[in-house]
Amino acid sequence: MTLFDRHLLKRFWHVFAIGFVASYGLYVVFDAFSNADEFQTGDVDETTTVVLTKMVAFYFFQVFPFFDMVGPILTVLSVIGVFALLQRSREIYPILSAGIPSWRLAVPIVVGTLTIELGLIVNQELIIPEIAERLQANRGDDGPAMHNVQPARDYVTNIEISGDQLRIAERKVFNARFLLPVPLQVIEPTTLKANEAIQIPASTNRPAGWLLKEPEPAFEELTLTAEGRRRILKAPSSGDMFVVTDVTVDQLHNRTHSFKFLSTSQLIHRIRNPAYGMVTIRSQAVHLHERLSRPFLILISVLIAIPLTLRRESHSLLLNIAFCTLTLGVLFLLTQVSIHLGRLNVIDIELAAWIPIVVCGTCAAWLSGLVQS
Repeated sequence: MTLFDRHLLKRFWHVFAIGFVASYGLYVVFDAFSNADEFQTGDVDETTTVVLTKMVAFYFFQVFPFFDMVGPILTVLSVIGVFALLQRSREIYPILSAGIPSWRLAVPIVVGTLTIELGLIVNQELIIPEIAERLQANRGDDGPAMHNVQPARDYVTNIEISGDQLRIAERKVFNARFLLPVPLQVIEPTTLKANEAIQIPASTNRPAGWLLKEPEPAFEELTLTAEGRRRILKAPSSGDMFVVTDVTVDQLHNRTHSFKFLSTSQLIHRIRNPAYGMVTIRSQAVHLHERLSRPFLILISVLIAIPLTLRRESHSLLLNIAFCTLTLGVLFLLTQVSIHLGRLNVIDIELAAWIPIVVCGTCAAWLSGLVQS
């Protein structure tokens, strides 16, 4: 990599860093002023320092999903900014006069783009899944967050799970209720009630399920069928009960968005789980394909931005930037429409995620001849 390549790469990272800090700072200021009351618990002894500490902790963790959301957009904007500065300072003309093609300048930009994509992958696969509980916490929460329970059904056993509140970090539901299906598992309509229910992951010698602490009615009072005796088990040394089901605690809260905090391997495992409904599985499958196709879309968008910013036979930099922004906006709209049609089952999931790749790739190839030479 030449000296000028390193110069372009440093400038790319510099523009990206400034854009990220500025956009996140704007988000923090706007969100903090709009939701300042939520950081206050109402305690008369709560000082300003305590409130500010809560705000710092909350927005520290929010930086990771914010990076995942704006990283692709800022990458493309940084490319536009770098080449706009090249045009404005007329640094590109000595390069072209030396017989170096304009596309040679894309090498450090592609390297910079790949580093940002690597950061996005590490952020999505390693960091966000580890802090998912903190990301779903309410503003001002000191300890584990309490969430309202959204009832869910296991589509394999037909058991319906509900409750009052839950803590995701502890895998615990309070005032849990398990409605057992008739006549699949019980002869008479039965609802198991427990003050606490703890989700237990599967192991080599035990299936996944929920441990109900001292439930009512007791195990001896249940009228179980043969299938019910396979799914409802009595704890060997207490009055507790174990209900075999693959429904996890995060399925009982914000299940239309909680899968976005999972790693790709966790997401694939959940898609293959037959206990979840088809609508949920389809949304997760669309998100999986969208996640897999995103690095290609970012790179293709960069290759579209370069010739449009360095358009041949165009002397207006502002016009180039405006035309580039318009083109990328139309392609972004096409991507969102395609993904939405996939969620609505209008087109196949795979087609919905990969149509934008085909269209944007074709557009990048067609526009490559517009670059200055």
